[in-house]
Amino acid sequence: MKDDLLKEILREYDACRLEEQRAQKEREAEVLRSIPGLARLRRSLVSSLAEKARALVRQSDPISHNTAKESVSEPADSDRNAKPDQGTAYAKPDQGTASNPDMELEWSRQAKEKEAALLAEHGYPRDYLDIHYRCSRCRDTGYVGDLVKEKCSCLIQRLAERSYRFADLSETKQENFETFDAGVFPETVVEGSRLNQREYMEHLKHALWDYQAAYPDNPKKNILFTGKTGLGKTFLLNCLAKSILEKGYTVLKLTSFNLFENLFRSSLQNSEEGALLLKDRIFSVDVLIIDDLGTETRRNNFTAEELFNILNERYLQKQHTFLSTNLSLSDLRDFYSDRVTSRLFDTQNTMIFRFSGQDIRLRTRQHGDSSSQ
Repeated sequence: MKDDLLKEILREYDACRLEEQRAQKEREAEVLRSIPGLARLRRSLVSSLAEKARALVRQSDPISHNTAKESVSEPADSDRNAKPDQGTAYAKPDQGTASNPDMELEWSRQAKEKEAALLAEHGYPRDYLDIHYRCSRCRDTGYVGDLVKEKCSCLIQRLAERSYRFADLSETKQENFETFDAGVFPETVVEGSRLNQREYMEHLKHALWDYQAAYPDNPKKNILFTGKTGLGKTFLLNCLAKSILEKGYTVLKLTSFNLFENLFRSSLQNSEEGALLLKDRIFSVDVLIIDDLGTETRRNNFTAEELFNILNERYLQKQHTFLSTNLSLSDLRDFYSDRVTSRLFDTQNTMIFRFSGQDIRLRTRQHGDSSSQ
């Protein structure tokens, strides 16, 4: 999925760059018609550059250079006593100018400045003939660097924006690591921990921050959040999603209910195309987030089989899958098949975080605070 998005965006980059180059040529033709002096200035530039190139060739060609030296050092007998014509026949080219990059850059800069002055004199912007790239850093190629090409920040940003629309993660604008505030959690003791609820959530935040910093090279590809409602599970999933999206990867977040409802309806309607489209997104996305696992409608073995297929396929492809559930670990064992729980509880590939404490949404309502996590 990420590769498809990247190709789509790069095609847009190519089209935009070609369109701007075409527009620049039209502006150039217009200006050359209306400012004759600009054409003369450019002809002078081309002539000077050609002369410099010829001088550089003469300088670097030992055969022609030696021949030139012989013809200069041994004139014909009839000319041995003649006075040389000062500054013409025997004048050497300005080799320093031809081979000095700094002088050539300065000369080019001056020519550019003269051209800009001519444009301004005739009422045009000084940069009217420049190619106006959307990103001057990568020149609308999407990549920067000479020997090693890396994604430009503009391409990473565009991938992230496109992925946001694809993932339906608009809520991450409010729910992310920057807005996470452990201070809203009470100092209630967390069962089985030496930390209180506020300290524990701060600890979780740092652990997940380290996880996203290491992405995609995490040894454990799955994350499972378990705990009752209102403890911050969905908020922290959104924190992870936003950080990974901003790295230029794709994320798809679905509630468990919507995921399995869509798969079930496709199977009922015998809509193979619809099921394949959804599964293509599920299996190709870099990170799949299934929120509220256990809230889906139970339909014999359908849900368990589909969930196992998703978890197993993504496990085999070494893809990341994040899940949250209000069920306890023992409830999950009762709710799903052994094959599903073997994937969910595989500690070699899954980080399991248990949430407990006071419902933060209930607490904020009691304190009259409209913000919640």
